[in-house]
Amino acid sequence: MKKFTQVTKKINGTEYTAQFNGFGSRYDAVDRTYIDGTQTTSMRKIAEYLLENVLVTPKKTLDDFEDAKELDEVIAFLGEVNNGTFQEESDEGSTDTKSKRWLATL
Repeated sequence: MKKFTQVTKKINGTEYTAQFNGFGSRYDAVDRTYIDGTQTTSMRKIAEYLLENVLVTPKKTLDDFEDAKELDEVIAFLGEVNNGTFQEESDEGSTDTKSKRWLATL
């Protein structure tokens, strides 16, 4: 897979562009989100990492979202892109069919 691939997806009328930064970013997301030296990851830290490092446009923080469902969809999309499990538009299917399985890989 080509590093720095950008993918767009429309969620609730907003077009989100995310960037696959290579598989190293997948591991960085986990390593940087452990809670106090444990093997448990913080959902907040993961979401913040994805918004800061994977989301290209529009730039948002957790508190910019007014709808939890939209936030969850955006974070799931960003997680798929970060993990390299997204399908580009030329592929069959869509990121919608992959659900939120990325959480299980973290």
